[in-house]
Parts: sequence; C-alpha cells; structure tokens
Amino acid sequence: MKVDRFDKHPNYLLNLCQAAIVLGYKDYRKIEEFIDKGYLKAYRMPHTIRKKVRYHDLINMLLENPSNSKNV
Repeated sequence: MKVDRFDKHPNYLLNLCQAAIVLGYKDYRKIEEFIDKGYLKAYRMPHTIRKKVRYHDLINMLLENPSNSKNV
C-alpha cells in the first residue's frame, strides 16, 4: 500500500507493536533496535513506562532509508 501524503494523517503516538506492523515486522524488537541506534525517538507517557513513537517519525525514517521496512 502506498501512502502519497502521510503528513496529512494525524501524528499519532504508536506503541512499538503498532510501529512494527506499519513497517511489516512481526515483532517489536526491531523497533527497539531503531530507537537504540537513534533512528527513532521514543516517547513515554506519564502514566506508563512503555515506549511510543510518532507516526510521522516512523514514516520519515522509512523514506530516508527504505531498507528499514520488510515491505520493500
């Protein structure tokens, strides 16, 4: 599926499992690896310890380096 204008979509905070699905991975560990390497910025909400990433950051990372997706 091709998204022409992703910046028109809301900039939701995705949990790591949702981000993995967007990139075509079955597991969130690859997203953690991207965070650890500095490709993605992680956010934490005040009520939880789980990490989240912004949708636009995820798509921008993908556009900069398409090999980060399993869908390519």
